[in-house]
Amino acid sequence: MTSVLKLKSRPVRWLAAAFACLLGTAAVAADEPVDPKQETPHELVEEVTEVMFDIVKEYDGGEDDTQAYYQAIEEVLDPVVDFSFIARAVMGSHRKDATDEQVEEFTKIFRRGLVETYAKGIASYTDSEISIAPPKEGDKDSRRVSVDQEVKHDGSTYKLSYTMAQNRSGEWKLINLVLDGVNLGRSFRSQFSQAAKKYDGDVDKVIDNWLDEV
Repeated sequence: MTSVLKLKSRPVRWLAAAFACLLGTAAVAADEPVDPKQETPHELVEEVTEVMFDIVKEYDGGEDDTQAYYQAIEEVLDPVVDFSFIARAVMGSHRKDATDEQVEEFTKIFRRGLVETYAKGIASYTDSEISIAPPKEGDKDSRRVSVDQEVKHDGSTYKLSYTMAQNRSGEWKLINLVLDGVNLGRSFRSQFSQAAKKYDGDVDKVIDNWLDEV
């Protein structure tokens, strides 16, 4: 994975740590599908990571593998992360001024940015010491659950809390993440609002420049 990680990028360091997202300790094979409907939120947080680590090991070739690597990461995250919900939440009050086409385009760009940031950062955390708190009383009957986790890496400790929500189809999806008290969704929403002010409310310009702004 060395060649991929040498690609130039400007990921926020805490975001890379945060989207070491779904870090866990389950021992599953990479070819076993991740099923958001059959797994509990805690099982999902554990299970996805092992699959990710296997992907990191698989794509250890030259830069020609980069896009294939991103695609492999996205295919695993897609069933687990509600990119559409998060993107709409990030747009905040500007969502009502956007067309359906603009919302769809922002969702695509937002998804790509998160996937690539995560893909570039995950290899750095494969040797972390990770622990996940057991389910809380009442989690079994709730459709929104926080999965708390602690990641120790290179002398630093990160406390993460994943907000998992169950949709109408019964699938559990990640809809937000808090790292050491920093709410990822709110941070992105603030960035979108600032960009909207910068471009005088022009949503198209915000979308076109989103990856550079963050």
